[in-house]
Amino acid sequence: MDLDPAVADLHYRGYSVMHMPVGAGAPEVPDYNQIEGTKQHWRDLIGYYTRYGDVLELLTSIDDRYVIVNSGMRCRSLSRAAATASRLGARLRDQGDGWIKDGDYNSTFSKTVLPLPYHAKSEYTTRPGKLEDEWVYRHHTEDWQPITRAM
Repeated sequence: MDLDPAVADLHYRGYSVMHMPVGAGAPEVPDYNQIEGTKQHWRDLIGYYTRYGDVLELLTSIDDRYVIVNSGMRCRSLSRAAATASRLGARLRDQGDGWIKDGDYNSTFSKTVLPLPYHAKSEYTTRPGKLEDEWVYRHHTEDWQPITRAM
């Protein structure tokens, strides 16, 4: 299955205002129309993140190429079908393929971006090493450029 995005842009956005709905156990709901702030809220994982700008090439197929985002970053993408639906006044939800990792101390290797996930890998038991030793890096070296995050 291939995705069909028309545009995909990665940039720093900041953090949405969070609302607590009434009711026991209700999850927080972000208000994407209001930015609460842009200062760092959580610790950064050690490692490389995708450079800001056009990331369309990384999102066109379900493969082992992907965007790595840090907290406060946003990847805005819109599929051709969703763009058409929007012009017609309808809404369409896109689907994606990916992984999530955060700095939760209960997660394996929670301090680092590495090890990098890929579809054929089902367990992450090897301690993070060098980026150049990672399977994803070796197969897609053109995708990797370090960025400096200065906030």
